[in-house]
Amino acid sequence: MKYDYKIIYDIKKDMWNWRGSLEDHLTDDWCLSNIKKYGNKIDQKIADQILCLNKSETEAILRPYLLSLKNNPNSKLNKFIKLAEDEFADKYVDACKALERVTKRPMMSDEFIFYVTTFPRMTVFFDEHIIFMYDSIEGVWGMPIDGFLHEALHFQFYYYWRLDKKSPVSKLSEDEFFYLKESLTVILNEELRPIITLPDCSYSSMQPFRDILHEHWRKHHDFDRLIELGLEKLPDYIS
Repeated sequence: MKYDYKIIYDIKKDMWNWRGSLEDHLTDDWCLSNIKKYGNKIDQKIADQILCLNKSETEAILRPYLLSLKNNPNSKLNKFIKLAEDEFADKYVDACKALERVTKRPMMSDEFIFYVTTFPRMTVFFDEHIIFMYDSIEGVWGMPIDGFLHEALHFQFYYYWRLDKKSPVSKLSEDEFFYLKESLTVILNEELRPIITLPDCSYSSMQPFRDILHEHWRKHHDFDRLIELGLEKLPDYIS
């Protein structure tokens, strides 16, 4: 099987991620809190400026800022792109093979497209095999291979279980599916070193559920059985 990928920086895609993330704050402040937590002072200032603006007003502010980052060889954006290119050249194939090993399934696509974004939201499109990668170079969140392993495990789970009408995963509500898929990433831990940089932590609110899954994984290393356990215990952890 081929293991191909493309790493792309597209200002239009980046602006779309900024706009969509800040529009979502009306119902969920997670994205807004992320820019406050992970963004630098300029990112935070721009987020405040464009909050609640329309598309043209938002892009009039964003475009020159993002162009300045793109054209600056020393910007965090360009440092991340170089880091991602180097790390993917070194580890991407091994990461795909690791995911195939732990899920006991071939990679659901022979190519992924990675759009680099300067906003801390790693949007994905399952059908197009697209993953947005946040340009973090500090090792705190969204490192290239770590981010790929996290999102690609979601892709595997979505393709082989969520879309399988015979699987009980296909019957889960969107909230239940989200909770389970984000908890299953607990298998992306120290066992995958040196491929992985940092063990996957996901959402702290899911930690008790993840602890149960992690214990089961360490004993059995069987992803199918792990999903069965997750389905059994899920009602105890999500209302």
